[in-house]
Amino acid sequence: MEDDEAYDDLGPGLHVLRDAEPLKRAGSMAAHLRAELCATVPQAQATLAARSTLPPIDVATLATLQVLSRRVARAERVAARTRERAVLDLGKRLEGTGFALAIHPATIRDRATTLATARAALVEADRALAVHAADVGAAPAPVGMPDDTAPADVGASAGLSSRPGPTPAVRRSRSLGAIVASFGLTLLFLGLGLLPLWAALLFPLATSLWALRYLQPPGRHHASPDTEQASSLLAEVSATTDAVFGARREQELAERTVLLERRRKRAGEELRVAERAWRELAGDRDVTDVEAVVKRLDPQYEDAQLAASQTVGVRATDAVLHQFRQRWLAFWRELGMPAPEPADGEGAVDELAARVGRSIVLVGPAAAWGPDLARVAPAARVLVLEGPSEEQAELS
Repeated sequence: MEDDEAYDDLGPGLHVLRDAEPLKRAGSMAAHLRAELCATVPQAQATLAARSTLPPIDVATLATLQVLSRRVARAERVAARTRERAVLDLGKRLEGTGFALAIHPATIRDRATTLATARAALVEADRALAVHAADVGAAPAPVGMPDDTAPADVGASAGLSSRPGPTPAVRRSRSLGAIVASFGLTLLFLGLGLLPLWAALLFPLATSLWALRYLQPPGRHHASPDTEQASSLLAEVSATTDAVFGARREQELAERTVLLERRRKRAGEELRVAERAWRELAGDRDVTDVEAVVKRLDPQYEDAQLAASQTVGVRATDAVLHQFRQRWLAFWRELGMPAPEPADGEGAVDELAARVGRSIVLVGPAAAWGPDLARVAPAARVLVLEGPSEEQAELS
């Protein structure tokens, strides 16, 4: 058999397919198609009972319903925009006559939008500040060299071991590489300005002392003043490096804290200004109740709405919208289902299409229920998987 992607081209209806391993193929096919899998008679009966509760909608009916839902939604949007433009035109005419109010409805809506935006900005500033505070609390403190570390331990951690080491040639190569690396590290720190000159030169000095100690024969790896001095220098370099990087990290966190606190303060100021501007218009009214505020501040609001409904454009769009709504209600009535709101029509149709069009895969004893399921679910693909035929079995 082919891959599962080949079954995507199969349309609604009953399809009988053959495979050498139908049970194995049925599982992968159902997972790929997100279909219902029935391998036993009780499973097939349960699927048949569930599909029987849905209306027997075919593909053509679904396509017609999807087109109608888009047209109704578009008619709703056109009618709303037409009415809004008519109300605004009447408002401008009233302004020309001198009887319009000083506060335009658009001003009220703009202040409501500004207040909602300011509240969202303050919430986001608080969230960012809380996340940064958590990062500051989780940041590790700068770690220096412990005071009670013995010079011998430091030397051991730097590679000063009393055990016999590698050959002299290997020791010379390692020593030369360490010295070159220390000078490179010194130039890097000086170029970035992370360490002063005296602190940066400690790296090649300590490395040189370590190289002298490392180049000694294995039998002479006993504690000496040079070893103690190298260990002390290494400890000082390590402590200086940790202090520099720790201070730099602390400085970055402090600058970030100041920036976030300023942003939060600015968001709070903008929110106070927006709330004061809203209270000057709406008083204690909630910002979500914008239309109620418009009606209270504009006594001509209802008159403008009524006058706008009598204009030619609004009457024409309302007539078209009424026709689409009637067709919408009649279509759902024929299906025996309650009609959803036109504004939610497209989503409701998509959900219905997903329910009635979900594929069904039958295998084993459930394959005999294929014709019954194809009858009650005409918009779904019903795939019946059977074993190879006798001719195919003989050929194999």
